[in-house]
Amino acid sequence: MFKPAVFIVAIALAVSYWVTKEDLAKVFEQARTGMQGSRAFRNRHKSSVTTRQAIEQVFLASWDDYVEHGWGYDVYGPISERGQNMARSKEPLGWIIVDTVDTLMLMYNQTTEHKEKFARAIIQAEQWIEQELSYDIDSEVSVFETTIRMLGGLLAAHHLSMQLDVGNPEVYLQKAVDLGDRLAMAFVNSETGIPYSSVNLKTGQTVKNHVDDGASSTAEFTTLQLEFKYLSFLTGNNSYWLLAENVYPTMYKKNNLTDEYYSGLVPIYTHPDTGMFHGQNIRMGSRGDSFYEYLLKQYLMTSEELYYDLYRISMDGMKKKLLAKSHPHGLTYIGERPFGPNKALIPKLDHLVCFMGGLLAMGATNGLQFDEARKSSFWDAKRADDFKIAEELTYSCFQLYDQIPSGLAPEIVMFNDNSEGLNNEAQRSKWWGSPSGDYFVKPLDKHNLQRPETVESIMFLYHLTKDEKYRDMGRKILDSFIENSKYVDPKTGKTKYVSLDNCVDMPTKKRDNMESFWLAETLKYLYLLFEDDVELDKMVFNTEAHPFPVLDSETLGRMQLKTGWLL
Repeated sequence: MFKPAVFIVAIALAVSYWVTKEDLAKVFEQARTGMQGSRAFRNRHKSSVTTRQAIEQVFLASWDDYVEHGWGYDVYGPISERGQNMARSKEPLGWIIVDTVDTLMLMYNQTTEHKEKFARAIIQAEQWIEQELSYDIDSEVSVFETTIRMLGGLLAAHHLSMQLDVGNPEVYLQKAVDLGDRLAMAFVNSETGIPYSSVNLKTGQTVKNHVDDGASSTAEFTTLQLEFKYLSFLTGNNSYWLLAENVYPTMYKKNNLTDEYYSGLVPIYTHPDTGMFHGQNIRMGSRGDSFYEYLLKQYLMTSEELYYDLYRISMDGMKKKLLAKSHPHGLTYIGERPFGPNKALIPKLDHLVCFMGGLLAMGATNGLQFDEARKSSFWDAKRADDFKIAEELTYSCFQLYDQIPSGLAPEIVMFNDNSEGLNNEAQRSKWWGSPSGDYFVKPLDKHNLQRPETVESIMFLYHLTKDEKYRDMGRKILDSFIENSKYVDPKTGKTKYVSLDNCVDMPTKKRDNMESFWLAETLKYLYLLFEDDVELDKMVFNTEAHPFPVLDSETLGRMQLKTGWLL
């Protein structure tokens, strides 16, 4: 049934994706009286309205193009105007639509120019989810990607639908429960509790990774916990919680993960049948990144102290074994140790690692304003050092944009560690060198996928410090996306925004691709950067930028949702 709030959808809409003028009049009237008091997303000032309007224009250009030419497809190419679905059965997973609904809601809540457009978009997406989307699909899907994008997107849409009085929250929760039940089979069928990489949504059959001796990505099976724990909170079914947390005991204990050797740093592959690590490749980029992210975010969302303790061990290990400075200007970066925690440090940085600035800042402050946090009883020298490193890392990641000719960051850089071997290789292989001399870009790493991690950290640091330099960074990056990821359709003259095959050599070389996280994360974080009152101690973003509420500890206690394991 529909919630009697801002979106009261007429029966006629059951056969149409488009809202009538009469319905919109109801929407707008109720919006004026019912939505302006949202605590987590208030807007008190007009100083950033112009920038938010620019972001809305970019978002709507991308969204409208997708609706017109790629509606319902999981993958979309704006240049060819073609789409396809990812499942073997060719049925849709909602990869773009579900991933984007909460962004539509946040922008609808704040926009002063595009209320009608966002209203239509939300209703169109919600009806598609309710009427067209089914997860009874005879196809294997990635447990990780489907959880963070689809389950996370549905849960966040439910949360914002309730908080902002937008749409029908039950549509999203019912679909989330159905999907969660199907994904849960990946845990149930594992003897160690560590899921295989993929699960068939119809049969529940699980499938190992096809490479790496069947090992699962360590970050993938440790980046499911926020979604499944929140699902337990919403439904009262503790099975989701228990399954999701059960990935940790075997991995931590069998590998002695907290001992000096690993110091809380995980190799990027783990055998699901034994819980033992596969290989010794340690990095905070792909396949490693969100392991650390979800340790802290579980603590922030549920107040489970164990996860902050584990996060603390890992961050201390990162400082000791992975943190370094570039030559000649001392940019702070996190390197990689592909051959083990005590082997050579490689000065390679994936753009993915740039989330770490925001993570360290949130871990230092618990989401409180910096000035308030450092007066709190929890503040100590380690947290102060974390915040200092957070600011340094975010500045380094901004330099990956600011020194590139297009103003947009490449996928991977190699920092200058002042070693003869690296500099000789850079010269011999004709790597592009930054003007400051602090980093290089290999020819195959020049692509830009419109990734969010740097603007994510910038957003967190702005709202924790209110330092306008972070908004200045965000404006520069936004302007660069507008100017250099723009594709103008020669037939219609319409503007679209795409990934880039080459962001270093000008003019940029466009790629026929729009990642769902362009709408779900990058533009959302930019938009939130220019909101004037975002309360970070009241929400936790999953790794796909889907916001969940901080859960009340007393309520969790009454529901007996608590940490079920110890080291």
